[in-house]
Amino acid sequence: MRQTLLIVILAAVFASCAIQEDGAPRDIPIDQRGNFGELATGDAAEGASRIYLLSPVGTDEQPRLRAVPRSDAADAEELLTSLLAGANEDENALGLTSAIPTDLEIEQTRTVGTRLTIDINEALSELSDLGLRQALAQIVATASEVDQVQQVRLRVNGENQGWPTGDGEVADRPLTIYDYPEFLESSQPDFPALAVA
Repeated sequence: MRQTLLIVILAAVFASCAIQEDGAPRDIPIDQRGNFGELATGDAAEGASRIYLLSPVGTDEQPRLRAVPRSDAADAEELLTSLLAGANEDENALGLTSAIPTDLEIEQTRTVGTRLTIDINEALSELSDLGLRQALAQIVATASEVDQVQQVRLRVNGENQGWPTGDGEVADRPLTIYDYPEFLESSQPDFPALAVA
């Protein structure tokens, strides 16, 4: 019995040593890749234009929108295209992410007065409730960075649609940044703790 147990233990030890370390980095075939996070594809963080990404948070919190710089955009479509590209490598390292699906496409934008109308494909329909509201908040906040834009009308394949605001109510009207106040990261510092005498 003791000899059998010793043989089993030695076999296990030798088997564990059979896995060899690679001598150099190697590509992992696409079908064997796990979900290691999205690759950073965003634009350089420079210039006066801003897009909104989701901040990293603790386990008991939800992400908030954080403004990050982008190259000066000539128009709304250019700025929104930068938003769709997501976080760049440095932002990704800081934990910034996006709720916007990678297959979202902007088909057309047009501005009339203070309203920006954005025609998109149906990619937002694949998001959950919270993910959809986060993506909408990102789009509306980023679009509001364009001069004169105060309202955003999102249309799917040329059709008006109702969208959930931050509180989950569906609004069949143009959206504003004020529809998503709880998603914005505060730039105000925390109040100092009061000293108790």
